Amino acid sequence: MVDELQIRPSNGRGKALLAPQLFREVPKAFFGLLASDNAPIYLDALDALERVLSAGGSLSRQEALEVVVEVLREHPEFVVAQEFPDAQAEAATLSGQASLVLRRLIETRWLHEPQRSDYQRLVTFDANGEILLAALRQIARGELAQFTDKIQIACGTLLNADAFTDQPLADLEGCLANLQSGLRELRQMQNSIERHTRHLVAAQSLREVHRVLFDEFSENIGRACYRELVHAQLPTKLLRARYRLDKLTGEDAVLEKMQGELLRRDASLDATDALNRIRLRLDELARLLESVEPQASEIDDRAAEFARRSFARFTYLQQVTSGQRERVQSLFEKVNNLCAGSRLSDLSESLSLPGLLVSEVGLVSADSLYTPRLRRSLAEIDSIGDDLSDAQREAALNEIESNLRDSLSVTRANEFVDKLPGSKGARIATSEMPLRNDDDIADVIACILHAGSRDAQFAVEVPRVTDDRAAGARERKAGYQVEEFLIEKR
Repeated sequence: MVDELQIRPSNGRGKALLAPQLFREVPKAFFGLLASDNAPIYLDALDALERVLSAGGSLSRQEALEVVVEVLREHPEFVVAQEFPDAQAEAATLSGQASLVLRRLIETRWLHEPQRSDYQRLVTFDANGEILLAALRQIARGELAQFTDKIQIACGTLLNADAFTDQPLADLEGCLANLQSGLRELRQMQNSIERHTRHLVAAQSLREVHRVLFDEFSENIGRACYRELVHAQLPTKLLRARYRLDKLTGEDAVLEKMQGELLRRDASLDATDALNRIRLRLDELARLLESVEPQASEIDDRAAEFARRSFARFTYLQQVTSGQRERVQSLFEKVNNLCAGSRLSDLSESLSLPGLLVSEVGLVSADSLYTPRLRRSLAEIDSIGDDLSDAQREAALNEIESNLRDSLSVTRANEFVDKLPGSKGARIATSEMPLRNDDDIADVIACILHAGSRDAQFAVEVPRVTDDRAAGARERKAGYQVEEFLIEKR
């Protein structure tokens, strides 16, 4: 009996399975290409070819091979054994590898090489390949999250007394489309918050934390998405929309009108099937309405988690960077209290100092703090070649960044604030600051960098942030556009 059991769509009118339809259009190897050992090479080759092909629509085979060769120069890990077991000799050269890659892309129907009467070998991109490649780019690079009015439009249609009268089926389909699009936007917001949280956790400096928090999260999520989601006041609108939908489900006149519209569109349906499809769409709309609020709550939780992690990361990095300075400062304060008026070289060896957290260190003396001068001899300056590695370039950039950060110290910021007019508690606006040259601008940058430091003798207030404005006023100072902010002396 079990062997004879078969499941078929009702009346032969059920939805067709996806897999048979899909593999009538593309071969299974079309997707298998993405799971092969050479998948990174194939993807980068397709990306490069599609960008070149988008201009002219086709390439000669030789031009396509040149594009693939450039990709292979960036991927020396080309694997021959599994996919090309009989092509060891051909894969020995870069051009041979490019030929194998291009042949594989044509065999799996990502690319086409149509036969022509003039015997020219031209390569074109398959339409299905363009669709999937666009989706892969979107996954890899992350689509910028946005919150539009799609969910509010759907709720507005349901709450409109004039809706579902003239064309109720069209109104129902419009609500479904808008809700599906709106829920997709909410999911994109969740993914974007998760991505920013990963970037935040990976930040290794306060500057990186500030960049992720203010430049990325605040601009892309805080203002464009999260604030709009809060202002939308969805919970109250969704409650009223669900109440209206429950009423529509029980109105026979509306259901009959929808049934008539659906029968006019599809003559193969009978009245029962049409009514069942209408009820299924109404049930789907109800499920979509119920899923909005949980997803919005999830976004609230993710945003709160991001705020908690940003504060924790900021505090951790601030304590780590300032911890060593505080230990050294406490050491010298103790020495000053115990031996006020004495010279460092006159200190007694029996002086009780805190235990140092380093190994093999002698007593603090004048000699221990002396660094002998280095003797340098004249020599030819060696030029730096062009074959620098990425690691060398990165090390040079990190050294420049470190020098810049160290030069803009909190001491410099305190000295700049001390020169400003006014006593403790005075608030100085940007327009009142004497900014005349690049050094003064660097002083302002030092104030902004160290505004939250415990050693700072001032506080920085940005009216745009406190008043929650879209943009702040700007002052032209020393050839720069400086956003309005206030410095309060402490």
